Amino acid sequence: MPKIPINELKPGMRLTRPVINESGMILLSENTVLTEATIEKLKNMDVEGVYIKGMSKLQKPKEEELLELHKRFERVECEPYMGILKKALQEHIEGLYE
Repeated sequence: MPKIPINELKPGMRLTRPVINESGMILLSENTVLTEATIEKLKNMDVEGVYIKGMSKLQKPKEEELLELHKRFERVECEPYMGILKKALQEHIEGLYE
C-alpha cells in the first residue's frame, strides 16, 4: 500500500496504519476517518504522507490480471458455482481499473 501525500488527502478517507511522529508518539490511530481539521493538523505537523484504505496502486495491467484469472479457472470452470465465481472476480478486476 503506497503512502499518499498529505496534499492528496480528502475528508472521509480512512487510515490503514497509525500516524506516528519522529519521537514515536501516535498522532492518529489506524482506522481513523480523516476530516478537514485532521488533514490541516497533519499538514501543520509536517507529516509527509499517510497510508489510506483502498488506495493501493495496481501492479499489473488489466489484461494480464484477466489472463491470470482465466488460467486459474481453466480446469474447474465447468464445476458447480466456479463459473459464477469466475464471473464475479472478473467483474471485480474490471471495476478496479475503471
